[in-house]
Amino acid sequence: MLAAPLRHVLSLPRGAQPAALRALRAALTLPADPEAWNTRFGPGSLFDAWTRSSLVQGLHSANAAILASHLGARPGFVALELGGGDGRLWSLALPADAVGELIVVDPVAEVEDQVAARLPPGVRLRFLQARFEELVQQGVDLGPTDAVVCSLVLHHVAGRDRAEREAHGLSGPGKVELLEVLVPGLRARDGLALVNEADIHCDLALAPGDPLLEERLLDSYVRRCATALLDDCAGRPEADPDLRARWEAVALHWCVEQVDRWQDPVAERDVYELDAPRWREVFAAAGMALQREVLTDQHALFRQYLLRPA
Repeated sequence: MLAAPLRHVLSLPRGAQPAALRALRAALTLPADPEAWNTRFGPGSLFDAWTRSSLVQGLHSANAAILASHLGARPGFVALELGGGDGRLWSLALPADAVGELIVVDPVAEVEDQVAARLPPGVRLRFLQARFEELVQQGVDLGPTDAVVCSLVLHHVAGRDRAEREAHGLSGPGKVELLEVLVPGLRARDGLALVNEADIHCDLALAPGDPLLEERLLDSYVRRCATALLDDCAGRPEADPDLRARWEAVALHWCVEQVDRWQDPVAERDVYELDAPRWREVFAAAGMALQREVLTDQHALFRQYLLRPA
């Protein structure tokens, strides 16, 4: 079991935690071929367990409340989701008689069926199998939208903007350029955007091997995210042993192992997160006005940003 030894590591002084965490990982017996993250989305997957965690349930509930009110007043709505996952959000946000169109952009083909299965009959799905940054580079126009959902997606895009990426030897759009592409479509229908991201800074400004980068990854992924998952294991009596095992696997393979990425070259990192003040700067630079900002979980990990065109 991961819970007891990990909680022991986190009881140590902060300066001693990185070495203790590495020692713990070396002592663990790991599965020979663990499921890769974000490659399976159906029942029994790690992603399915992730969406059933308290962290994601809080995030989905916060998003669904806003979407239900906003889209419910707009029959024939057009919504856009960047990164569809398993579509669980839409089973909460849309009533059975909803009528409209949902555009989903996701690089994994399986996502199309997962999302479609959760939509009401009156909502048409348009699925684009691609990364959003690829569509932006191709100049694809997704058209007017009543709502855009971008949940835990932008942290996979390195750099605040194109200029910062170029300064680190990377090409293509950064976070600002991706968001500003959405503004004309939102403005055309007086739409809103929901962005969910963790409140931590680990983007390009922190160089590989910087101890501050290691500390921030540990703080976000282990002290907050892994702890929340282990709290679910211990405190959710409705969870069966299989679900608890998958929560523990996510805590190990996604959270604890993420700390190892602090020495990776910048182009090989998986996460390029920003803290709340830096996200606010990105939104403003992209032409978006921040309407509201709230934490969606008790571990102060994820924030929901409600945005409209400036």
